[in-house]
Amino acid sequence: MGSDPISSTFTWNLELDIMILCIGNINFDIIFPINRLPGPHEKMICEDTMFGFGGSAANTAYWLARLGCDVAMAGAVGDDLPGKEHIAALADAGVNVAGIEITESSTGIASIFTTGREKRMVRSQGANLHGEFRPELLSGCRMVYLSSGNVNLAKEYARYAEEQDIPVFLNPCSTDHSELLGDVTAVVLNLDELTAITGVQDPDEALLALDKQVAVVTLPEGGCIAVQGFRTKRFPFPEIEPVDRTGGGDAFAAGFLSAMKECKPLGVCAQRGNVLAREVIMRWGARPAEIDMGRILE
Repeated sequence: MGSDPISSTFTWNLELDIMILCIGNINFDIIFPINRLPGPHEKMICEDTMFGFGGSAANTAYWLARLGCDVAMAGAVGDDLPGKEHIAALADAGVNVAGIEITESSTGIASIFTTGREKRMVRSQGANLHGEFRPELLSGCRMVYLSSGNVNLAKEYARYAEEQDIPVFLNPCSTDHSELLGDVTAVVLNLDELTAITGVQDPDEALLALDKQVAVVTLPEGGCIAVQGFRTKRFPFPEIEPVDRTGGGDAFAAGFLSAMKECKPLGVCAQRGNVLAREVIMRWGARPAEIDMGRILE
């Protein structure tokens, strides 16, 4: 544990033309910027409201595409304007949207209350709880990324991918998804999620408690801790005062995975994730369009 050296490359061979399949939530976000979180029964006035596309898996798919990755999205939206517009936005970014189903349920909605450093979220899952298992989406796939969404459906994808020797990364956005840990190759999560799942306060010990050869936790003060080969290493990053943390973890996962698919050293994977996450949380919303992606790839 601690600063023991870690192998600089990953153990499996990922080809450069890899197709990453992201599976999970596709939401429409409503963001309320506030100065503090409201108290019990308090009616707080919010002077501004922002709208945008979100959903943990969809955010990661979006950023992977912006980073030049061959990525597809599997999930479900409603037969409504937010759902159709979201599909169009993902396709415009370069995501293969053939795996997105249109259902009779409404598109998922996330109401986000953010003070910059802190945020609270209320989600209506809607269509995210629906959709069918489609094994054909894994044809030619070399990596699966699971984040939020229908737990039972995620289990089917994870187990099928394991049978096909496809590595599966999990972002367990809630403790409900912790039951998937036994079916995945690696885990990417934030410190709150890690503590809730393991019950262990020390992040190094908590990462090791996951019993995964590859696991990464992002830290609230900036940077991350990664474990590979059952040893941990910290990758610090300058602390900043965030504007809005919405989507920061999803962006980190995209940066990390995009570097990993290029077989970059672990430190490069962590750095790219840290840089993209910082660029996102210094702006409003999960997908600020003005980010210079060339700088992320430097």
